[in-house]
Amino acid sequence: MKAIKHIILLSAFAVAPLFAMAQSAEPDSIGMQRLDEVVIEADMQCTSSNVSTYIPMSRQKDAAADAISLLSQMAIPQIEVDPVSHAVKTASGQGVSVFIDFLPATSQDLQGMRTQDVKKVEYYLHPTDPRFQGAHYAINFVMQKYEWGGYTKVTADKWFGVNRSEGEVYSKMAYKSMVFDLYADEIYLTDRHGGVSSVETFRFDDLHGAGPQTVVRTSETTSSLYRNNSNDFALRALYNSDKARISNRISYSLTNVPHNDAVNSLLYSSELFSPATATSLTSSHNWALNYNGNFFFTFSPKFSFETEAVYTYGKNKSNSFYSTGDALSITNNASEDVHSLQLSPRLYWQLNDNNSLMFYFATSQNWNFIDYFGNSPSHQKYNVGGYLAGAHYDLNLEKWNIGGEFGWVWESNHISDSRMSNNFPQANAYATFSPTDKHQFEANWRYGKDVPEASQKSPNMLQQDELMWYQGTPTLSDYSYHSAGLSYTWLPNNRWQLSADGYIYMLGNRCVTVYSPSAPDGMMLRRYVNDGDYRSGMLGVSATAKFFGGRLVAKLRPQYWMRKTTGAYANTRNELTCTAQLTYYFGKFYLWGWYMTPSRYQEEQSGIVERTPAKYQIQLGWGDNGWNVRAGVYNILRTSWESSHQTLTSKYYSFDRKEFSTAQHWRITLAVSYTFGYGKKVDRSDEVSGSGTAGSAILK
Repeated sequence: MKAIKHIILLSAFAVAPLFAMAQSAEPDSIGMQRLDEVVIEADMQCTSSNVSTYIPMSRQKDAAADAISLLSQMAIPQIEVDPVSHAVKTASGQGVSVFIDFLPATSQDLQGMRTQDVKKVEYYLHPTDPRFQGAHYAINFVMQKYEWGGYTKVTADKWFGVNRSEGEVYSKMAYKSMVFDLYADEIYLTDRHGGVSSVETFRFDDLHGAGPQTVVRTSETTSSLYRNNSNDFALRALYNSDKARISNRISYSLTNVPHNDAVNSLLYSSELFSPATATSLTSSHNWALNYNGNFFFTFSPKFSFETEAVYTYGKNKSNSFYSTGDALSITNNASEDVHSLQLSPRLYWQLNDNNSLMFYFATSQNWNFIDYFGNSPSHQKYNVGGYLAGAHYDLNLEKWNIGGEFGWVWESNHISDSRMSNNFPQANAYATFSPTDKHQFEANWRYGKDVPEASQKSPNMLQQDELMWYQGTPTLSDYSYHSAGLSYTWLPNNRWQLSADGYIYMLGNRCVTVYSPSAPDGMMLRRYVNDGDYRSGMLGVSATAKFFGGRLVAKLRPQYWMRKTTGAYANTRNELTCTAQLTYYFGKFYLWGWYMTPSRYQEEQSGIVERTPAKYQIQLGWGDNGWNVRAGVYNILRTSWESSHQTLTSKYYSFDRKEFSTAQHWRITLAVSYTFGYGKKVDRSDEVSGSGTAGSAILK
């Protein structure tokens, strides 16, 4: 019956609405019964044990500028879309992998999408298809295909109030089984309002031989300059047939920050230091050349194979100069060569109609060669890598889907003269139940370990300013995590959608920064250690309602958070947050609004308690015949440049700090895109984008 229901859903949407006739209470003049019109409405969403299918309305596809905008306007209750960061997560905050016709999609892929080509959006729970690359949660856009021809999309985006400009072009060309994609973008940002206002308290045992000292350092940014220019170029060739899909993509990414400068006034409570003006000049230049290959083969109805191969070569350069005049001058420059290799083959075996197995293997190898120049010169070599092997079992019944996986991880760290190796298990289990195509239940559990970043394991010790040094910890241990969740989704009809969920997350032996007066001359040293646990729980509800035939769409997401940390920064805090969204369509125009309440929380990997203000957006848009024009305002009543307020309290070091940037400041945005197509469409499409520069192990 489910298969029949899905066929009816798709067929009813593909053609014009069907009309039927019903009897009227009054006969006509010749004795015939007058029949009134009855509209049979096709379901726009349905669910099963492991996948929910949503069909976007035509007005949503015309109004949406890109894939993220489309997801936001569709207001799918099981996921949350942040229109500022463009992050897509489950309602409980877990990561969701995004695919376009089973190919992994980057943020640039989603920006270049032609939304009119979207046929449906699928949300998967624990998919077993090897093309999803082991993702626990996945969004898959099912697109129309071009038999020949394609389209080109050109976009220009300008911010006012914040000086940011962006332009990008995406072009697709298809001929039978071959598809070629080209992508390029340019982003420019400049800011003169950044900086930090902080009050720091240092407690020294013996500073410069003067005995115990408590020094309060007050810093205020008086002027700043930040500039960022980035470019991405990518080309992909895709071969697709019934038995094989081969994708080869090469990309080049460049990020140049010629200025990240600030001038600060400094005041001290101790007579050991005189008031001063601190000048900080920082710049960086990073580029990377990337190859990404994705290969999928179907050997028989029972066996299929997928693998992804990624190789990146990049160069990272950073320059830092800090001076308080004649009293102090610090230069920390670094040049880095990066090689990164990843390989992840997966074999899928369909045992019978109900049972399937997936065997997977993955390796990741990273080589970093870093030369430090300036006050602390050195040469560092990193070889950080690991292997993963495991199996995934899935039992798929008519209404149930039960499964799990177990794998083992081996990791090795060779950082200069320090060698470390470790191995540990990782596992997850899940069960989903769908009694009808309108109800879905899910339970999940996961266990694994997180690996510290390579930069956190640097053996170097570098000076930050006149009172602070910082150092990595080569012996830093991995930290384990447990998580468990429950969710329920109810899709009664096209007008209402509801999802309720709960989630528990526990991180043990977490990595945090600690401070001690153990740097040269008794100054403060910031370093990384494993200390304490982090626990969080969440209860939430997402409700979506559509009125006036889908012209008004509203979504509300309240959630209650419970967070607790132990160890060096023990803290307990609970809070209620809420996100609201409203979209109204009129003609070819739409009006969209989004609001998120303020929040206060302690970070997972830090003792810092951060306060973030409320965020809100209003956007007016118009779309027709390939054109999409949208104007929006973000935090329009917020004139302050303050982006976050952070506090930290520890035995030897505390601070109250306000950071300033463009992130929360008001801005007006204007964006225009034009898409023109050529050729013949059949059933789907793919996208391509840049890949970002190489990851860095430079100590920060």
